[in-house]
Amino acid sequence: MLLLGPIVGTLIDRYDVRKTLVFGALLRTLSTVALAVSPDLQSFLFFVIFKGVSNLFYFPSITIMVRQLILAEERKSFFSHVSVFDQSSKIFAPLLAGVLTAVLSPKDLFFLSAAAVLLTFPLLRSICLAFRTQMADTSTKALPLYRDITRGLSIFNALPFQLRIGFFYSLLTSLALGIYDPHLASFLAYEGLPPVNFSVIVSATAGGAIGAALLMKFKWSNIDEILLRSSALVVFSAALILTAALVFFQVPGRAHLYPLVWFLNGFGYETLIISSNIILQQLCPPDNIGRVSMSFRSLQILCVIMGPSLGTVLIIAGGRPAPFVVAACMAFLTASVSIAVYLYVYRKQAHAPVS
Repeated sequence: MLLLGPIVGTLIDRYDVRKTLVFGALLRTLSTVALAVSPDLQSFLFFVIFKGVSNLFYFPSITIMVRQLILAEERKSFFSHVSVFDQSSKIFAPLLAGVLTAVLSPKDLFFLSAAAVLLTFPLLRSICLAFRTQMADTSTKALPLYRDITRGLSIFNALPFQLRIGFFYSLLTSLALGIYDPHLASFLAYEGLPPVNFSVIVSATAGGAIGAALLMKFKWSNIDEILLRSSALVVFSAALILTAALVFFQVPGRAHLYPLVWFLNGFGYETLIISSNIILQQLCPPDNIGRVSMSFRSLQILCVIMGPSLGTVLIIAGGRPAPFVVAACMAFLTASVSIAVYLYVYRKQAHAPVS
């Protein structure tokens, strides 16, 4: 997936995005059905990978369509709505799945999931009808695919500074998240807390994310996305510093404070996601948005893959608090750099001569 991301992104930039969107949705449906009828574990794992490939076509196609269909001044509202629905589904979907497992077999649940994807096809059709195809740059179109792919580094260097530095912030944040988050359940068990505490923390995180999305929609609609991104990093780092302090100093009654700090965690992280999505849409050249978004996504996945292994090494070397302490230091560093860069750019613009 890490290597396929930039290649698929380049393909989507070169061809009709409506076709890649429908193709990705069709692959998602077929792969879900295939999971239901898998005869053995090896086949099941193969179709899990196959479904991941379908997502490589589906999500960047959506990103490109959002760029054209959603006006710049409406993107903050749009991504806020997406965030609310996404985080709400993370709360209610497991509850619904738990209820359905009482009346349906696991195989039937996969068929139900495939049917749900099929129900989106009329909506996808209406989106495709509203989408106006854009002619790809002829010089890019004339290049062989392998030559086009090798242009990746030069394209990245040509991106606006705020977009490039934003990728750096997001990658460090993803790595920090990957270091501690996969070990949360085992950490709570180590603390002697019942499984319900894990559910409460997950719900608190989603609640913080929903709160961030609602504030973005109703209160922060006129605030600059660059400032929101820096503010999000500050909140996220503060949440991790509080968590690290609670764990490292073994603060009495800390179990009751965990939902609060994870609420702040979800609030800061979701604000970062929304503001970063808006900045990508605003600043990325339209001819390369598929390639850029998927290349960044591949690097982000690499950070998520590396994070748990680093977290395990830290636990072995420094004990249970170590992942939280290291993640807090990384988040603090990222937030500090973000604030310094923001103030530097702001002062530079303030002192620039007016022509």
